[in-house]
Amino acid sequence: MKNKFDHLEYYLENEISPVRQDVENLNQHLDRREALYTSIGLPKLMIEGKTVLEVGPGSGHNSLYVASCSPKLYDLLEPNKTAWKDIEKLYAENAKKIKLIQPNIIKDKLEDFDVYEKYDIVICEAWLGVNNNERKLMQKLSQFVKPKGVLVVTLGSPVGHLPNMIRRILSWNIIDLQNSLEEKTNELLQAYTSHLETLKDMSKIYEDWCMDILIGPGFYTLSPTPEMFIEDVGDNFSIYGSYPKITTDWRWYKSLYGANKKINEVFLEAYYRNIHNFFDFNLVFEPIDKELNLVIENSAFNLINLAGQRENNGKIIIDDEVVNLIKDVFDKLIEIHPSWNKPFGDVMSLIVNKNFNAVDLSKMKNFKQIFGREMMYVSAIKE
Repeated sequence: MKNKFDHLEYYLENEISPVRQDVENLNQHLDRREALYTSIGLPKLMIEGKTVLEVGPGSGHNSLYVASCSPKLYDLLEPNKTAWKDIEKLYAENAKKIKLIQPNIIKDKLEDFDVYEKYDIVICEAWLGVNNNERKLMQKLSQFVKPKGVLVVTLGSPVGHLPNMIRRILSWNIIDLQNSLEEKTNELLQAYTSHLETLKDMSKIYEDWCMDILIGPGFYTLSPTPEMFIEDVGDNFSIYGSYPKITTDWRWYKSLYGANKKINEVFLEAYYRNIHNFFDFNLVFEPIDKELNLVIENSAFNLINLAGQRENNGKIIIDDEVVNLIKDVFDKLIEIHPSWNKPFGDVMSLIVNKNFNAVDLSKMKNFKQIFGREMMYVSAIKE
């Protein structure tokens, strides 16, 4: 049976690699990547002369920064043949502008990949998720890191996926499953371009965003939570840095030895108390009670799981069961920030109308600027 939540299968079937970035202003793109990597503890000097493996680089746009840092070896593990062409073209064009280490494209799946020599740095951005197979692959990925090496992955909370999950549910009302991918994408662009335009610094191509987030099955694998990541890689790794930065540790450094370190425990506690801050990237609130946040996270998982089941079964209907789960999670969020009642009102007014179209979605007044923090970039050091 075809796995409808397999993003690679979706990419291969449609001959796409919908993760392209706008790199016309190359210096700006590299500045962004440098800021991100420096924030998680990997400034340029930490990459220079190192052996690096990146898994699932897609079209390679984000890899340009690492290649510009002069690693000793840079392997890109990418099984999507459409991505191979994009990477080759991208490097051919940009090697004329800046000095780049040419990467080796390894045309295998992570499932089939193995090496004898471990890497100093292993990177996997926005690829591995929460299903059992991908959590096992996270364990495998961690085995490619040398002792004292660094693993870079993306984690997050389902709460960060809620705004786009709601957009995806609303899109059920406007797209025809029988239409081509191009036709669906064009309909979604009409609906959500006005939303994306509120993201001043968005660099992902709008068409790719629609194909990846609102149509692609990989959306439902989400990003693993920090709890899942720490459980899967075990005690072999300690969280080194993250972006956004969520931890403040006032403990005396002389007490951080042996079993007293508890680096991961401190990070997890900070994550639990900040789950609500993943919902709306425009706002940052003080940490709150861990238990309340875990209830919100569970509600988000419930909605996303139901929506995934509906799409898997071809029953994309916004019925009472779906509406009640949307209400459930919004009720909890509104307790934290009452003004979120306005974007919730936008969503519910359309659902009550039932006959809304792409133009109606494009005119949402309050919800259009609500986007979650879907990903948290984390570096972890192998013990």
